[in-house]
Amino acid sequence: MIRIGERLATDAASGERKGPSLRKKVIVLGTFGTAQLLDIVTTHIGLSQGRQELNGAAAWVITHDGELVVYLLKLSLVAGLIGLLLLVGRRRPVLWNAYLIAAWVTTFAVINNIYRILN
Repeated sequence: MIRIGERLATDAASGERKGPSLRKKVIVLGTFGTAQLLDIVTTHIGLSQGRQELNGAAAWVITHDGELVVYLLKLSLVAGLIGLLLLVGRRRPVLWNAYLIAAWVTTFAVINNIYRILN
């Protein structure tokens, strides 16, 4: 089980801190990416039903540049964040926990989108 506040193991011989396990990294990347994709899908379904975008910045981009531009921006930002995590996550293992929290926050947004679609 992944715990948000888990301590990093220390290698007794070298004194180096070990980062999260490969299993945890796969879970974090998988949940983060899946939550972002589900957010895009549920947002698209909601907008096609005539619902309003709740994110002010995204709503502004939709009115000025269109819905497709918002999805392209989001996908490029998510790809950049994942790239940043893969590069910086080795030096700062605590970032993996931050991305897990971001995945949960996005999951709550997806749940809100589904609730709005069904009502």
